[in-house]
Amino acid sequence: MRVRSKITGFEEISIGLRHIADKVKDGARKQMHRSADKIVKEAQLNAPFDTGALEKSIHKEISYETRGRLRITIVAGGEVDGVDVDAYVVMIHEHYDDMRPGEGTRLKMQANPGRLIGDHFLTRAYDAQENKLQKAMIGMVSLLGNVKVGTSLPNIDVETGEE
Repeated sequence: MRVRSKITGFEEISIGLRHIADKVKDGARKQMHRSADKIVKEAQLNAPFDTGALEKSIHKEISYETRGRLRITIVAGGEVDGVDVDAYVVMIHEHYDDMRPGEGTRLKMQANPGRLIGDHFLTRAYDAQENKLQKAMIGMVSLLGNVKVGTSLPNIDVETGEE
């Protein structure tokens, strides 16, 4: 007597898991962009205001690492309206609380009561979003355990008989 077994359904699960993984990857990328945009906006709101160059210098840069891994960098500095603002950004980010707010910053403070406008504008913006981003990313990954692939699991057919 010989026992033959046949397992079916794995191809559908494999396709379904790949589809879910693609959705998670796309969702994670979208979430990273949303979070980066929020960090940029928060940093711009937290930044002192003089000419507007500091706010304009805050932006996200997108690149891809090996295997297409998305990398988003939030940058403050660079060239704004033909002027290199790197040294200015570092000085304001690290030491603004040692300075007196100018008229533009005072007006910005009045327009945004309760908001801390001053040094560490970028790190504070990141810190405000970090936990939200981590929770969102964990939520994306946990979808893999919660999403049903089709309506059935693999079928295992066992046939017995003589050959």
